[in-house]
Amino acid sequence: MLVRKSVNALLAAERAAFVAALIKLKQQGRYDEYVHWHHHVMVPSVLAWEPRDANYRNGAHRGPAFLPWHREFLLQVETDLRSIDASLTLPYWDWTADARLPDPGTAPIWQADCLGGNGKAADQWRVQDGAFAHSAGNWPVPAYPEDDLPGPGLKRQFGQILPTLPTEDDLKLALSEVFYDTPNYDQTAFTVGFRNRLEGWITQRGDPRVKTAGSQLHNRVHLWIGGNMAPMTSPNDPAFFLHHCFVDKVWADWQAVQKDSNPDGAPHYAPLRDGPPGHNLEDRLKPWTRTVREVLDIATLGYSYEPAPHQPAMLATAREAVRRRVRSPFWAD
Repeated sequence: MLVRKSVNALLAAERAAFVAALIKLKQQGRYDEYVHWHHHVMVPSVLAWEPRDANYRNGAHRGPAFLPWHREFLLQVETDLRSIDASLTLPYWDWTADARLPDPGTAPIWQADCLGGNGKAADQWRVQDGAFAHSAGNWPVPAYPEDDLPGPGLKRQFGQILPTLPTEDDLKLALSEVFYDTPNYDQTAFTVGFRNRLEGWITQRGDPRVKTAGSQLHNRVHLWIGGNMAPMTSPNDPAFFLHHCFVDKVWADWQAVQKDSNPDGAPHYAPLRDGPPGHNLEDRLKPWTRTVREVLDIATLGYSYEPAPHQPAMLATAREAVRRRVRSPFWAD
């Protein structure tokens, strides 16, 4: 069983090996395929009466398959990393822990021996330090026509689009959700469910319990980093994979809460059928071969997560919240 650890728990040698493997994949041309996978899945995935617009729903975003698709994506990348160094697993980045820092940009993930830090405004927000800096020559990132920041090189803009990272309180709202997803399985602020909340679409407009303005959770992290993490070519920034590894961990944590507190809701996924193409339980996660059902259990997939320090208390709170909601009429909450 592989164990994915927090990036903050990595030893110096482990950080060096992880960075070296990423650069090797980039040199081989394999890494750029990940960017294309993520970009090309933007084909609209809609029901007959819905707009054919990737900004409404596509094969990996704004709908139920968001979490399964990215889980399979991480598995593909981790397999490639391990082909270079079998000691590696993908680390996760707990952004709720860094949200407590006076300056989240000083966190371990952004040090020069890991992913490097923020970009410099006077240099088109290009990253300045570490192995992924444009000046180091290891990490060529092309300029995309749709970019707000033209020019090559990896770019970050900490706090320029949204000023803060999500907090533990924000995450507790997601972990306390009972339903995985609900019709119309989209991204409106009023679509109830764990997936929509974790993806970040349930804002203050849809839930007065949300304490911060703007996009939430997963989406908020992309926007806080900015630069190359903002457009749909966001895997250009290796931070993408540490971010989504934590998103996957949160999903695994939620699944564990549901198994304990809401066992009658199994398989804790929706829709089972008749939903948007590519988002049903038996649908294939393109461009790969596994189905949604085949990626629901991380133990079956052969990995687990090292717990975060605050996890036991947070999950205990979530379990009690789910038990209370399951016992109560739906309309009573």
